[in-house]
Formats: sequence, C-alpha cells, structure tokens
Amino acid sequence: MSKNLFIDQLIKKERHAIEVFVKDNEKAVYRTCLAYTQNENDALDLVQDVFIKALDKLHQYKGDSSLNTWLIKIAINLSLNFIRDNKKRRFHLDISDIQITDNKHNHLKKEETKLIVRKAIYKLPEKQRKVFILNYHLNLSYKEISEITGYTISSIESLLFRARKKLRELLIDIYKDF
Repeated sequence: MSKNLFIDQLIKKERHAIEVFVKDNEKAVYRTCLAYTQNENDALDLVQDVFIKALDKLHQYKGDSSLNTWLIKIAINLSLNFIRDNKKRRFHLDISDIQITDNKHNHLKKEETKLIVRKAIYKLPEKQRKVFILNYHLNLSYKEISEITGYTISSIESLLFRARKKLRELLIDIYKDF
C-alpha cells in the first residue's frame, strides 16, 4: 500500500487504516508520553489524545518527515503542554529523597533502578531531556531528532553529550557504593 493511499484512508477515517496506524505507533507514542509525564495513567490518557489530534490534523501533514516522526512530534508537544498545565499537581521526587534498599547482594532491584534513572532524566534541562528521550528511549537517529525538534545535528550531539554528563553527575552518588 502506498504511503499516500494510506494517508488518504486515514483522512477518510477508514477503520482498517486507523487500526494499523494505532497498532504500528502506540508503543512509541506511549514511551514518549511516559518519558515526559513520568506517570503511566497520564501517559495512557495522552496516547489517546495524541491519536485523536493526529487524525483530526492529518490533513495538515505535509510529508516533510515520516508519519511516525510527525506523530512523535505531536506526542512531545501534548506531553509538554500537559506538564505545563498540571505543574501544580505534579509530585516531583528529588533523587536525594529516594531510599535505596539494601538486599543481601547490595544491588538495586530493576524497578528501583528504572525509577532513579527516570527521575534523573526528568531533572535534565528541557532541551537535553528532549533529545535524550528521543535518542535513548525511542532509538531515533540524529536526523529524525532533527526533524522533530528543528535542532541541527551538531546541536543534538552537544545536547546529548551534556545530558550524559549531567546524568553521570546526578547518579554518581547513588552508584559510587556499588
């Protein structure tokens, strides 16, 4: 099926095309929303909003980038809007407040590690966090990140370098005992 035919079917709201579109993209959209909101329920709600908005605005899709890239851009924008609109109700856990439980092998459990790393990522400056999430969580190439953010590839490289350095600083105290 050609890309244009598929997009035409989506614009016409054909059920099969919508099902394929959602099935092919829901995991990436969910991971994007979760990376920004840090809350599974909020991310799930946002996933629905992303697809609704995308289907409503599909006639504006110009084809400059892939349909997936365009959709991730919508997910990022809606996630950032959600965070801005809900700042007062969000609970931000400081990394220094996280209690690390000792077990007999003195290793963090997988879920505890994920939580600590997620909270550290959330502490990155917005531009660094955005490119870090797109590169490491969504495995997007620098070119795809550039299409989504509008940043140059050299800016993306620099932002990723600074993000990794900042994450090292945030996590060093937690991991120095291991």
